[in-house]
Amino acid sequence: MVKFEYILIIVLNLVLISSIFTTFAQCEENKEYVLKTAILHIGTIEDYGWTLEGHMGAIKMSAELPYVKLSEKENAFGPNTSQILREYALSGNKLIFGHSYNFGEDITEVAPEFPNVTFMWGAGVEKTAPNVGMYFGRMYEVRYLTGIVAGAMTKTDKIGYTAAIPIPEVIRGIDAFAKGVATVNSDAEIRLKWVGDWYNPPKEKDITLSLIDEGCDVVAHHTDSFYPGLAAEERGVYYIGFGYDTKNFVPNATLTGALWNWGPIMINIAELVHNGSWEEYPGQDWWYGLADDGVKLAPYGNTVPQDLRDMIEEKKKAIVDGEFEIFPGMTDQQLREINYFEPNVKELPST
Repeated sequence: MVKFEYILIIVLNLVLISSIFTTFAQCEENKEYVLKTAILHIGTIEDYGWTLEGHMGAIKMSAELPYVKLSEKENAFGPNTSQILREYALSGNKLIFGHSYNFGEDITEVAPEFPNVTFMWGAGVEKTAPNVGMYFGRMYEVRYLTGIVAGAMTKTDKIGYTAAIPIPEVIRGIDAFAKGVATVNSDAEIRLKWVGDWYNPPKEKDITLSLIDEGCDVVAHHTDSFYPGLAAEERGVYYIGFGYDTKNFVPNATLTGALWNWGPIMINIAELVHNGSWEEYPGQDWWYGLADDGVKLAPYGNTVPQDLRDMIEEKKKAIVDGEFEIFPGMTDQQLREINYFEPNVKELPST
């Protein structure tokens, strides 16, 4: 009997040891499936624009990919940006998104210090290190479509455009919009004023009001808040939204808008980093357009007639199918360096 109890104790100990090793192995296996991922935002998710859409894309990524352990930091751009990047890398994040053009210099500085970390430069214009990639949306495709809407709906032939800062990203969108306007209205003029910042709601609204005072009956913008839409709503003119579908805030003035959709890009990047094939993606350069669901056209307002909607959908299909190019003959690099305005764009002083 004693011998049997001795054997039973040995068996139970072996089972316990086996269980411990199995649990340890499972933990190690689960550890392999954790991809600590950080995203640095230039502003606040309360902007109902660029930052909010970046946040929503990150949330979609973490929901779609259970192995992603997500951290986010708002208002991360400033004198401490490089240190923030280092802290995320040192704390085990293997994928770090700098979700703005402004993060480029800091990513370029920090990335070489952490060759085993993948840094993604949002709206980036060049690959600055082997472990640095770029991602963006071909917003100019949707800008062109919204330009058609604006050109068809204006009665004064004056279309206001409130823009952040004069860099190629913004200029490219303005030119695409202007091309769309010219497609349906050769007499219309885009009246452009600069804010001087990405996010300055009061100034965005004031500049838009000044454009309306000068006779613009349709207004568009490339800024991070929806305050240009509030100006349009107050004055009873049409509004082309940007970044986020703000029709709930601007219910009467909204015609349509140009929207970001960061989920598909971020999901693809995280999957490739996780499975070790990130370096195989061409140039580590993600630039998703309408065909890739990286950008979207916002729902139409009630005032947009059906024949105009049909025209837009036809043009959209041609872009998606590769049958129509907004900037024919231009390479992606040339588009990233664009610095001219279409003939129907008129720059005006902001004050």
